[in-house]
Amino acid sequence: MMKGKINMKKLILLSCLFLFALVILQISAQDRLTLTAAEARKIITDGYRDWDRGRVALDRKIFEEMLAPGFYIQQPGRKLTRQEFIDGISVDRPDGKLTRYDTTVLTVQSTADGWIAIIQEKVEIEAPGGNKGYSLRITRAGWKQEDNRWLITYAETIGHENWTGGAKPPFPDWESTPVTSHIPDKGQVMVRYCGLYANAHRG
Repeated sequence: MMKGKINMKKLILLSCLFLFALVILQISAQDRLTLTAAEARKIITDGYRDWDRGRVALDRKIFEEMLAPGFYIQQPGRKLTRQEFIDGISVDRPDGKLTRYDTTVLTVQSTADGWIAIIQEKVEIEAPGGNKGYSLRITRAGWKQEDNRWLITYAETIGHENWTGGAKPPFPDWESTPVTSHIPDKGQVMVRYCGLYANAHRG
């Protein structure tokens, strides 16, 4: 009789825990559904500020915290796992020192379980000898809220162009002007690698 009461208490406790978890999941889903595009943009933009600082500082801790466990990145001609990507961006580049990494969120769109952001990444590299290289990337990235944290679930390069050998990005104000004309149609990959970095590290 006593054993039956104990099993019943365990069953009631497990049922309560299950209902609690279900309520948390429903609240999380409701938060996502009620999140406006402007709110999502701010969250994602704030996230990329930390990401940009981490990229320049080679801060592995930030990468570990911001990338979801199942994260992957699809680059032209290759797909990297989360671990491969973190290992590649946590060390000095073979083609020079990364001195600038600025991300601008261009568009955000809700999905069934998160958000998709189209971002522009401006990169500057100090190469040996004082030469400077520039890179512009357009990337499609997934974001998802997990346990009150926003994580990047995947990234896909959809446009990429480099300028080296004294060439500079052909934009009136490279420092601040978003370059939306580089966004190709979905499924189309636009890539141009110029000069010394044509076969260099692309992480």
